[in-house]
Amino acid sequence: MDFLINGVLRHLLLALIAAGVFYSLFALLCLQTGLRPKRKYTVNNLPPVSILKPLKGTDPGLRENLISFCRQDYPEFEVLLGFLDENDEGVPVAKEVEILFPDKVRLVIGGEEIGANRKVSNLHGLAKAARYGMLAISDSDMRAGEDYLKTIVGEFISAGPEAGLVTSLYRISRPVSAGTALESLTIAADFIPSVMVARVVEGGISFGLGASMLISKEAFEKTGGFRAIADYLADDYQAGYRLTKKGYGVVLSGYVMEDVAGGTGLREYFLHQLRWARTYRASRPRGYLGYGVTHLLTYSLLFLVFWPGALSSSLLLLAVLLRLLTVLLARKKISLPARWLRWAVLLPVKDVISFGIWLWSFMGREVRWRGARFRVDGEGKLKRGRPIS
Repeated sequence: MDFLINGVLRHLLLALIAAGVFYSLFALLCLQTGLRPKRKYTVNNLPPVSILKPLKGTDPGLRENLISFCRQDYPEFEVLLGFLDENDEGVPVAKEVEILFPDKVRLVIGGEEIGANRKVSNLHGLAKAARYGMLAISDSDMRAGEDYLKTIVGEFISAGPEAGLVTSLYRISRPVSAGTALESLTIAADFIPSVMVARVVEGGISFGLGASMLISKEAFEKTGGFRAIADYLADDYQAGYRLTKKGYGVVLSGYVMEDVAGGTGLREYFLHQLRWARTYRASRPRGYLGYGVTHLLTYSLLFLVFWPGALSSSLLLLAVLLRLLTVLLARKKISLPARWLRWAVLLPVKDVISFGIWLWSFMGREVRWRGARFRVDGEGKLKRGRPIS
């Protein structure tokens, strides 16, 4: 009996390794052919844009992040900085930026609570205050170059009248702690390849990414607007998904945003990845289950531990090679600096942690976000949980 169980487990692990090898090769192909550098657009009569920044607290580099959106090489735009609480610690920083750019920046404080996701309530108020019909939305930890708006608006216009949203990938170029380095590796080695694979397998992108979303206000209102997604944790995913259901297209931008993550600790990294995992599981349950085949390096390590020998050693070497190729190609495609590669030594550690988080994500639905505890139901909606002590 033990011999039978041992044989079944061995063949199961070999099957997972084979699937992981196939996925890795396919992901490399998708990265190489699908992720193209940003283009320079020369479009006449560029439409005015409202940049919406929903804010809470003070992220690392917040002042410089906000200023980067105020320095756009673009003919007509405004930057709206939103807070639900007038006593938020980030308000003084936002007021500094407003003083620096009085013709561009407006503060929007307070607003209606329309659902469990307070960020969406913030966005709802910002959208109501926006003067223009094109809305550029990005998270508070993102930083942009001067060509950001011109690039994404050019992509939106080039996509034609069926376009509803342009969304962007992101990177952490300069990790300053082990936790931030693990986050950066996760983005480059796991997240971006998975987006490119989904794009090929599904024939396009059907979701938004919170790093940056350029939305037609008119098109978005046809989906129910922010009220329709106010209870969802993955509001960015829902925005893109609902637009595609209305017949609009989602464009993956060639512009890669810079995530200024600061000195993330290991505990913060774990909690963020667990939140992302449980969000992904709720939003795309079948895709998330299939995501299990991506843990090639961990499966190869387990095979070596339980069945040491020439075969297991060769498989582990192949897994390491494929993971390094993925990191190197992703680094090239999203323009990470050469010194970033020194963090690649953490890749095996990150992969083992990622496998553990993938397993742990099936053992509950609780997430922590912005100092609050929530439960994510089967539809991906938020329910307020126990207070965090």
